[in-house]
Amino acid sequence: MPFMSLRILEALQARETIIHTALDDLESFLWLLIWGIVHASKDIEGAKTTNRGIKRMLDAWSGGVKSNLTKYYVTDRAWKDAVFGGLIKEWSGIFGRATEGTEELMEHLPTIPLNNQQGSEWSRECNWLESYCVNVYEEVLKSGFEHLEKVRKYSNWTEVVAANSQRGR
Repeated sequence: MPFMSLRILEALQARETIIHTALDDLESFLWLLIWGIVHASKDIEGAKTTNRGIKRMLDAWSGGVKSNLTKYYVTDRAWKDAVFGGLIKEWSGIFGRATEGTEELMEHLPTIPLNNQQGSEWSRECNWLESYCVNVYEEVLKSGFEHLEKVRKYSNWTEVVAANSQRGR
């Protein structure tokens, strides 16, 4: 459950049926990346004091759906990371905008009849959604490669920890 998109988590909590999209999969990748960072750094001395988001993210992932929904707030407000923080905040913003950009379509899509007369509307909306997903994916990749240049200066995990320790001072 910790890696699900917020849209899917909200639907689970409300017991609603939704259409799973590629955007949900991309957002799941963001949560997987954060999970890796959290679990790689949670036991390093001082890590929880320099990045209070580590403990809050662990708390979010240890509970049910409702507590898991707080992970967006944690990344947006409490995540402090000198190395990966910019990338995580940027991706979080991209997925937040993407969810808002598809909200109306996601509500409308299940109501479109699939008979021959309305089939073109269904195809048109699905094509738009696919194109939108591709654009979001490109935005995620572009920002990832831009941040890669910043991350390359750290040759090992000890340097990442040191950068975050200096940030906390």
